[in-house]
Amino acid sequence: MPDLYRLLVSSALDYAIFALDATGHVLSWNLGAERIKGYAAHEIIGRHFSTFYPREAAESGFPQYELQEASRVGRFEDEGWRVRKDGSQFWANVVITALRDDDGHLVGFAKVTRDLTERRAAEEQNRKLAAEEAAHAEAARRSEELARLNDRLHEQAAALEASTRESQALAVRVQQANQELQVALDDASVARDAAERAAAAATEAYRDLDRFAYVASHDLKAPLRGIASLAQWIQDDASDSLGDESKEHLRLLQNRVQRMASLIDGILAYSRAGRVLEPVEAVDIGALVRDVIELLAVLPEVTIQVPARMPILEAERVLLQQVFMNLLGNAVKYTSAVRPDVLIDVDWNDLGDTLEFAVTDNGPGIAPQYHERIWGMFQTLNARDKVEGTGIGLAVVKKIVEGRGGAVSVESAPDQGATFRFTWPKIHRQMGIA
Repeated sequence: MPDLYRLLVSSALDYAIFALDATGHVLSWNLGAERIKGYAAHEIIGRHFSTFYPREAAESGFPQYELQEASRVGRFEDEGWRVRKDGSQFWANVVITALRDDDGHLVGFAKVTRDLTERRAAEEQNRKLAAEEAAHAEAARRSEELARLNDRLHEQAAALEASTRESQALAVRVQQANQELQVALDDASVARDAAERAAAAATEAYRDLDRFAYVASHDLKAPLRGIASLAQWIQDDASDSLGDESKEHLRLLQNRVQRMASLIDGILAYSRAGRVLEPVEAVDIGALVRDVIELLAVLPEVTIQVPARMPILEAERVLLQQVFMNLLGNAVKYTSAVRPDVLIDVDWNDLGDTLEFAVTDNGPGIAPQYHERIWGMFQTLNARDKVEGTGIGLAVVKKIVEGRGGAVSVESAPDQGATFRFTWPKIHRQMGIA
């Protein structure tokens, strides 16, 4: 079976699958990696994997950051531009997994890369075509309406030919109608041109958003990583000579650097929520929720109850996972801040055309006057030095759910816990970009 597994990995053509040592140097190379990146095995094995990154990303230390995050949490996933051997760039989905021996020591990393350039280009082309089709359809509808009006006027002219005076009056009306028709056609042409310009502007706006996402995840986080490293070095080098107040200041500095990094990640998640089209698949909601709980790595004193039977839904798995990750993560975080015995219930209900899901906690609760405010960007009801949070998670939940035709709500009162509900259509509908 190990030989079969090695054969399976080495033969995969659609995925670049290879191993790195603990410092990021390439140890193995499959056919998919050779096809996607352009290097033969003897050309790349032993070289550092930062070779695959654009120069600005490599110089900012992003490849090392990926390895650090994968080592810290076990896995790191990212989308961005990568470089082939010939210097051309492609849009890639990258997953890095830390590999550890039986004693828990880091021995290397597994890296899987998928080329999404064609899918990304197709999405932009689809957006442009949809805008053009809408403009053409509106112009055609206006033209048909005016053509029908012109036909009716001509019919009236034929019926009134017996009377010269009435025929002359009708001729005047027909002439006016033709002038109106020409004006309407000119307006339709202007509207079509405006729609085409709007489609081009929208395409450029999405390119700008992607460029912003790249800057935010690479250039903005680079100085934060530097500050975090400096703070850690100060703590390591001068720990014994620092007073309690200075140690507390260092702790606050490290927490706030981490908060800023989380804020950047949250803004990126919000900008991408519901905008990137994900593949639709049959999702076992019970298995998905259990996966989310495992990813959250909750403490033993936290109890999360999941029904033995949950539905299977045709949906975009990644988006549903984001929703449950934010709702369950919030419930654990804010309830743990006020009591040791955290109890969270996950439930669902069939509403006919939609499914309703609920996450209930025994936490501090939320006063009614804040029930609308909590869904906005950067809204948090606790001091951030007491409960870490960016105030973006619920905004991401709302954007994803409403972007797929659902709705969100909250039921809560102070000291009574909270229940967050959202609905999701049973039939997947291709929605517009939010």
